[in-house]
Amino acid sequence: MKKIKNKILITVVLPFIVLSSCKNDQKISDDIKKTNSISNTKKDSTEMSVRTVTLFNFNNEGNTEIIKISGSEASDNDDFFLVGEKNILIVSKYKKDKKNQSLIQKDTLLISDYNHVTIDRKHFLRKKDYFLFATMESPLGNGDPGLYLSFFMLNLKTLKFYTLKYEGESTLRSGNFVDGKFSEDKSLDSNLAIKKELYEFANKSKWIYNPSGRDKDINYYRNFEQKWYLDNYPKGEDSETLYPAIVKSTYYSEDLFKYNGDYDKDQFIENADYKIVTYFRNNIIGYDKNKKLYFPITVESCATGCDKKIEFVSENEIEISYEIDRQEADTIDLNKIEFKNNQL
Repeated sequence: MKKIKNKILITVVLPFIVLSSCKNDQKISDDIKKTNSISNTKKDSTEMSVRTVTLFNFNNEGNTEIIKISGSEASDNDDFFLVGEKNILIVSKYKKDKKNQSLIQKDTLLISDYNHVTIDRKHFLRKKDYFLFATMESPLGNGDPGLYLSFFMLNLKTLKFYTLKYEGESTLRSGNFVDGKFSEDKSLDSNLAIKKELYEFANKSKWIYNPSGRDKDINYYRNFEQKWYLDNYPKGEDSETLYPAIVKSTYYSEDLFKYNGDYDKDQFIENADYKIVTYFRNNIIGYDKNKKLYFPITVESCATGCDKKIEFVSENEIEISYEIDRQEADTIDLNKIEFKNNQL
C-alpha cells in the first residue's frame, strides 16, 4: 500500500516445555543486564530495576540441562509484553544437578530499540530438537504504523536459531491483523527444511491477515486501497512524496466513507457535484453526487508530517496542502481521473 504512503505437556514433562509463571529468574536477569550494557556501579535508589521474566522453559530428555527463553522490561500486568526502550530476548542453557544450575551457554535472540515487543503466548511449537515461537514489534508512539513479526526456530541442542520476518501494518481490510509480506532472507535458502518449517509455522499465525472468499478478489471494495496502489504504481514505485501524474481510480457503489471510518466536519468539502473527505494521515475519498458512486482519490498511510487540508479551487479541481510548509500543494482535476470501470 501507499507509503504516501499468524503432544506438549505443560510443566516438566514431554518434551519438557514449561510456560513460566511471573517468577523472575535472577541468573537470566543478570545475563540480560550484561547484554544491555548495564554497569555494575551503584544505582540511584529511585531508579526502577529491569523486570526480567522467563517466558519458556525446557528440560532435556535426561533432565540434566534446562533451557530458558527470557525477556527484559516485561509489563507489570503481562509477562509476554515487553515495554522498555530496549527490549531483549535471550536464550540460556544451564547444567543441572540436585541443588544448582550453572550457566553453560547463552545467546541473544532479539534486541529491539524503541518498540514494544509482544510474544505470542498461544502460537508456539516444540518439534524434536527445535522450538518455534513468534514475536511482534510495534514502534513506540503512533507515528509509524508498521508492525514487524519475527518467527523463530531454535535448535535446543546447539542454540543456533533461524528467523523469518514479516512486515506490514493494520489496514482497513485486515482490521487488527497484519497486512504485509514476508521478507526475503537468503540465509534460509541454505537449509530448505528449516525454511519450510518456518513458513508453515508462520502461515498458521493468527497475527497475519489471510484473505478468504470475496476478500481475495482485488476488485472487491474492501480491497480498494490495494487496487488503487496497484493501478497507480504497477511497478511498485516509491510513492512516499509524489502523487501519480494521472490518477487512476475505481467507482464503488459501497459507502467508502462509512468503510473508511469517522471524520470531522472540518475534514470534508463539497459542492453541487462532489463530496470529498480527507482522513487524518490517511486516504482522500470522493463521492460523485450525479453518479451516486464513491471513488478513492488518493490512498495514504502516512507516518509523520503529513496532515493535510483540501479545498476546491474550481468546480472540478481540488488542492491538497500539507502541514509541512516546504511541501508544495498538489492539485487534482477530478475530471481527469481515469476510472478502471467507467462503464458504471
